[in-house]
Amino acid sequence: MKMFLCAMFGVILNIYAQGLQLNEAGTYERKEVVTVDGVSAAILYDRAMTALTAMAGADGKAKSGIDYQNQETCTVVYKGSFSLGIRETLAGGIRRYGNFTLTVKCKDGRAQVAIDVPTITAVASNGMKRDHPIKDLVNAVEKSKGKKRERGDAILEDIEKQSKLIIASVAASMMGAKDDDF
Repeated sequence: MKMFLCAMFGVILNIYAQGLQLNEAGTYERKEVVTVDGVSAAILYDRAMTALTAMAGADGKAKSGIDYQNQETCTVVYKGSFSLGIRETLAGGIRRYGNFTLTVKCKDGRAQVAIDVPTITAVASNGMKRDHPIKDLVNAVEKSKGKKRERGDAILEDIEKQSKLIIASVAASMMGAKDDDF
């Protein structure tokens, strides 16, 4: 029994230490299912479209927005980015963004909301821009384990936090009003 408990504790520690989990493509992916009893796929699709259109901004000048929509299959794909903060440097600062694809698939009474974050973009104060695959950041953080806390850890935590917030926001919008005829 003691050996079993030690093995289980080791597995739990290993899972905790791994941090952000990547899918087969080497990107961070998170999926949630939103259940809204008695609401048709068409209404859920409309609610998703409304929420994602609002995220892109009313003026249409945002760099993010709806990339694909199909009313027949009740599927919407939205591409965008979220801020990961600014890192101060001697030459100014570097702004970091997490690039993501959000996919909403609706069925009667439920919808799957999935976010995929493949890259991080760093934009220097001089305008230079560079994309970094998220798998490279995860690998760098794993190599530095045991050393002092690295900036990479904080970035990975922010990616997970921002992804959860985006999914929660879309999910809340899809829950909608209790009475659609109001």
